[in-house]
Amino acid sequence: MSIKFKAYYTPKPNGRKGMRLTHARAISRGTYNLEKVCRLISERSAVSSAEVKSVLDSFAWVVELALEDGCHIELDDLGYFSPSLKTTPNKENGNKGTVYVDGINYRCSTSLRKKLRKIDLEFEKDKKKLDNWETRKDKLLKYMKDWESVTPRAYAKEFGCSRYRAEIDLKKFVEEGVLVKVGYRNKVMYLLAADKQKE
Repeated sequence: MSIKFKAYYTPKPNGRKGMRLTHARAISRGTYNLEKVCRLISERSAVSSAEVKSVLDSFAWVVELALEDGCHIELDDLGYFSPSLKTTPNKENGNKGTVYVDGINYRCSTSLRKKLRKIDLEFEKDKKKLDNWETRKDKLLKYMKDWESVTPRAYAKEFGCSRYRAEIDLKKFVEEGVLVKVGYRNKVMYLLAADKQKE
């Protein structure tokens, strides 16, 4: 068993010069859903899959209870759980901002980290080079006729590139008048420009 990963170039802000740095990103082979987790635990222990599901359901309830009580959770072989807070600006509140719980922070335990570091890593090369600009444009127009909109994530998957490369391409398509950008932050999508829809 191994973890597959790809290497991506780290963008340099403000045209900074020097050696290009790379960062690795793990490639998921899939997801272990609740049913699979329960079955694997059941096979390893003397309890049924239904009993495991009941215990996991109770565990989720305890996590919620602890966080509501203002406490953190620490499990020796798993890690440390704490609430993740987010602040959004609020002009009506004198710009003090609104604070709310946005999720859970997780910090891996030392023992689990040591085990994870022993896992083999497998570098996966890019299967193909990115097409030239005109070819990408033709493919994009064909894609837009079928799907009507595109996101950076969908573009990266369709064209076999990184999310960073996808965002650069989509920005250039907007500048060329091929696409129009709608939405903001992580809810951005791109539509075909009105004059291109007639073609």
